[in-house]
Amino acid sequence: MFNSLDPIWLFLGGLIIRYGGDLLKIVLEFGLQRLACQITIAETNPIYSAICWELERTGKVYDFSELIYTATPLVPPAVESPTLKTRLQPRSGWIGVGYQGAYIGIRRHDFKVTDLQNTQLLTLATLRWWQPQMLAWLTKIETNYNLEAPLIVRLIGGTISIVRTQTKRRIETLAIDAQTETELFSDLDRFLQSRDLYRQRGIPWRRGYLLYGPPGTGKSSLIQAIASHYDRQLVSLSLTDMDDSALLRAWSEITATSLVALEDIDSVFSGRKPLGELSFSALLNTLDGAGAVEGSITILTTNHRQQLDPALIRPGRCDREFELGYLTPASCAKMFGCFFPDSPFAAIVSDRLGSYRVSPAAWQNYLQCQDSAELAAKNCDFAELQVVD
Repeated sequence: MFNSLDPIWLFLGGLIIRYGGDLLKIVLEFGLQRLACQITIAETNPIYSAICWELERTGKVYDFSELIYTATPLVPPAVESPTLKTRLQPRSGWIGVGYQGAYIGIRRHDFKVTDLQNTQLLTLATLRWWQPQMLAWLTKIETNYNLEAPLIVRLIGGTISIVRTQTKRRIETLAIDAQTETELFSDLDRFLQSRDLYRQRGIPWRRGYLLYGPPGTGKSSLIQAIASHYDRQLVSLSLTDMDDSALLRAWSEITATSLVALEDIDSVFSGRKPLGELSFSALLNTLDGAGAVEGSITILTTNHRQQLDPALIRPGRCDREFELGYLTPASCAKMFGCFFPDSPFAAIVSDRLGSYRVSPAAWQNYLQCQDSAELAAKNCDFAELQVVD
């Protein structure tokens, strides 16, 4: 009897040997789906770099040391901030983080966007009943990141590339026109929230801006504030030190989380005529050619807009233009309030501005040298601070 069943048992045994691993994998995956939850975060997501920063800060995780820093505020509710503990894993494994009695696994991996571009992803996984702790941990590190993390600046010129950090510039410290500030940051918000819309319409997801105005009107400060506000790595290219090959190499370091600054663009070209070794066509192709990076933001600045060739500042390369001018009474009072909060002298001083043409840089320099609001108001002479033609 049993002999007649031997072939059947052998057949069933062969099936188990052949497909048992796949069956076990299916059972385990089904169980994990029931018991675990996970979040996948792309490098363009606001919280991505806050996680990388926290892991580096607390555990010296070299797996994350080359990633770009970007983050904006999260919405989950604020929570208390108990001590964070980390446990390091090999590069190919998971990094484990303990928080409020929960265990959170974190893994970094790549995702192919196009044949020419990959994006970095972080996957966070934990058990379902630990999901509140995972969200609380994300909120905590994002808050700490916004308070403590510096602005990352990469300076590239010719064959030299330097990375340094500096204190973030807050928007409220800018002495620019209120309408300009509102329009610019609203446009940036709209762009950063419209990735899917760009993709649906087949439009490259990138944005370019031109800031123009007299020297000292806050163009560089505004760029730093934008990078700080959106937690983007600021990449400043010195085009006067570059040729076509150097620009191509520099642009290869641009990522979807970069803010690229091309300052004083009028010193590089006179119309289309190069003033150095960089060709005009190379710059145009870099700004909107096949190598342009999805998600990147590029800002050009100039003191002399009228000297720029129209091809350089057309939509697609510079989608919006903003003029930065001299102090207004409102911006004068705003900067005074940054140096001397709640001072009644801010309105008094701003009323004296009149028709004087004073740059924000000159006003800031004056206020830095004053020991008190009273002395700043008493000693202020806009006639001495104004621009002399």
